[in-house]
Amino acid sequence: MHWFFGKIIQIVILSICLVRCGTNTDTPVAPFVFLVPVAVPQILTVLPSTSNVKQDLTLDLANLQINPKPEYILKYFITNREPQFVGYNLYITTSTPSIAETLTGEYLEQGIPPSFPALPIQASTEANRLVVQKIKNQVPPPGLIPFQRCQVYTFSLRSFLSSGLLSNPSTAVSRCSSIAPTLCPAGSGCNPEACTIASCATPLNCPVGTTCNPCNYPGTEEFGCPCPEGVNPPGCYR
Repeated sequence: MHWFFGKIIQIVILSICLVRCGTNTDTPVAPFVFLVPVAVPQILTVLPSTSNVKQDLTLDLANLQINPKPEYILKYFITNREPQFVGYNLYITTSTPSIAETLTGEYLEQGIPPSFPALPIQASTEANRLVVQKIKNQVPPPGLIPFQRCQVYTFSLRSFLSSGLLSNPSTAVSRCSSIAPTLCPAGSGCNPEACTIASCATPLNCPVGTTCNPCNYPGTEEFGCPCPEGVNPPGCYR
């Protein structure tokens, strides 16, 4: 009889062990966390600005090219909807940067990020919600560095969250600081030697308006091309 009860006790202990043994109750089970990357913004366009040049009907191309301070106009839409989205950071370099190199060209107009504050509720791709920013210097005050005439600059945007998280850079956009690349010295960033030869191999690599990539189709005046003869005022630059 004692043997029978002993067997029952062994079976009960074994059953408890099978249920409880091997279970670590001191370490909580970590849930799976899926990180959603921050949406990458896109630049609509970047154009050299002529707003600091006095427009005059008698102003010829040579005088127009003597731009005392090149500036740029940056256009984009607010497309991010993340709850922590607080704006866009702008990066300006003199070459197409890698993600790591982008950080060295950070443009902080107020000294702190983001470069351009925004909110998710402003998100829109409607034409009347287009954001236009004037970029007056490559580096704003107090460490002021102005844009140089006849130099090519590359612009990119990154979404900035309040947590400090950044998106990948937008597609880089490169533009000449001059509204008339043909008047830049041959060999300069805006008018490399290859662009002074009409038969160059890759015309699209030259700025619109140079010898290798002339203004031969409508609408190119916004990229620094003169309008057709007879249009008033001469040059018709925007």
